[in-house]
Amino acid sequence: MPRKPTFIDRIQRLPSSIRLLSLGLLILLIGVSTWSLLATRHFTLALPQNSATRGISLNVSPQPSQSILKAIQVQVNEPVSPYIFGTNMGLFDANDQLLTSLTARQLMQQIHPTIIRMPARDSLNIATEIQAAQVIKNLGAVPLLVLHGSNDPNQLPLDLALIRAMNQVFGNNTVYYEYGNEEDLHGVPVESYTVSWNTVIPQLAKAALNGRFIGPVNYQYDHNYLATFLRTANPRPDAISWHEYTCDDAQPAATCLAHIANWTSHITDARFSMQQILGLTLPIMITEWNYAPNAFPNDGKNNDSAFMTNWTTSALQTLAANRVFASMQYSCTNTAIPLISPANQMTAQGNALAAQYEQVIVKGQQPLPVAVAMTPTTQATPATGSGNGHGVQGPIAFSFEDGGIDNWSANGQGITNLQNTSTIALDGQHALQITLSNNSTSDFPYIVVDTSSQPNAPQAGQTISAYLYLASNSVSVNARIFVADNNYHWLLQDSVPLSPGAWTHLTYTIPSSLNGNPRQIGIQFNSPTGGSISTNVYLDAVGWQ
Repeated sequence: MPRKPTFIDRIQRLPSSIRLLSLGLLILLIGVSTWSLLATRHFTLALPQNSATRGISLNVSPQPSQSILKAIQVQVNEPVSPYIFGTNMGLFDANDQLLTSLTARQLMQQIHPTIIRMPARDSLNIATEIQAAQVIKNLGAVPLLVLHGSNDPNQLPLDLALIRAMNQVFGNNTVYYEYGNEEDLHGVPVESYTVSWNTVIPQLAKAALNGRFIGPVNYQYDHNYLATFLRTANPRPDAISWHEYTCDDAQPAATCLAHIANWTSHITDARFSMQQILGLTLPIMITEWNYAPNAFPNDGKNNDSAFMTNWTTSALQTLAANRVFASMQYSCTNTAIPLISPANQMTAQGNALAAQYEQVIVKGQQPLPVAVAMTPTTQATPATGSGNGHGVQGPIAFSFEDGGIDNWSANGQGITNLQNTSTIALDGQHALQITLSNNSTSDFPYIVVDTSSQPNAPQAGQTISAYLYLASNSVSVNARIFVADNNYHWLLQDSVPLSPGAWTHLTYTIPSSLNGNPRQIGIQFNSPTGGSISTNVYLDAVGWQ
């Protein structure tokens, strides 16, 4: 298929008298249009005929400039990519269900996987890898092959053989190659991974007829790992990738569902990092996702059709709203959370994936893109108060005067206790005490409360108000208000420092772009200086108007 003309192509066709004027416009627009051009290029070329428990962390970078925020919003406003409807092959051996069962392959056609990721396992011979690649081709999906990475001493000849096999199956069609798999989980530092990337990828790229090379394939989002990789990777990756899971299998279903909201923070942070480091945004590929990496059959979740439908729908809507380039469910067969059951029946997750493809791609009912903060509305102003309400602005929904925590809950590493206290208060005699500990620059714990059942629940356009008191003057703590919509998509803006020994007033105006009314409101914390801290923060007088 011929390449679509780029913006530069169009400029070159203009009369020379206006070409110089157009060049100025090109320089202005190139920073905000690069991702769109890349995505278009990938769409044009690519259209064809774990067992470890992961810690869930927001791990977000420092706040970006307004110019970067604006560039990100332009990119997020792109149409939803069809490649978010992808999956993984288990391919643990030559008896993989997708290889041996015609019925399984027919059911997969009903799900419409647009991209399929296949592993390169030492236990498989090249004939099985070619057979798996042929199945992907016959299903009409784009292939993504997981190569042997930096921790395999024999990886170069093995990967070259695999690339030649993919050339044999796919010819000049695009093949994505992911360098390694979750090497950070196995203790490979980013410096070692990147040195291997810089040495090996140029050799592999020469062998690939139409290859796209992606990394660093982290087992969970890691800001620091990604930032270092982006700064030192040469050649630059064609896309970046990591894996997303929302909970440990032992955690309740509600936790697994609520933590999908973290994905928005990770995706946004990755785009901020790319803009800051590279001056452009590369496509994002979430090459594994599901609710838990250590799920087991009949765990109470994967055999609960209502949960699986709800969770999968929310996950796909979140990926779509964030305009991720590609994502791959884990996995289609032969695992605890398959799309096709061992009895060759469509599972609840398979049905949900097919239904979302029909809704989003076929019918074009695409979710609104996430709102990236364009103008900060979170503010910090000192407030005074000694239990008599002095300094409190507006009506109060949560004063904690009933002696309870009023259904607030703590999430993430870094919060060890949540309790009602009369030690200090701004309005009345009680406040909510939040104990922070082991809070590093990569920890973003938060407290949250459901507001959907609140009388006079907050609405778009209203301003949420909350007061926080930092007890210690020996630590630095930042905080910000966020809201989550009915699909648990987060909207949030700049963090602000808390003033030690004083009440800090936080406000956040709910954007008009919010999908319905806020389902949750919350406060997110971070230690900007890093290191282990232990301190109490007090929350009081939360309201909106």
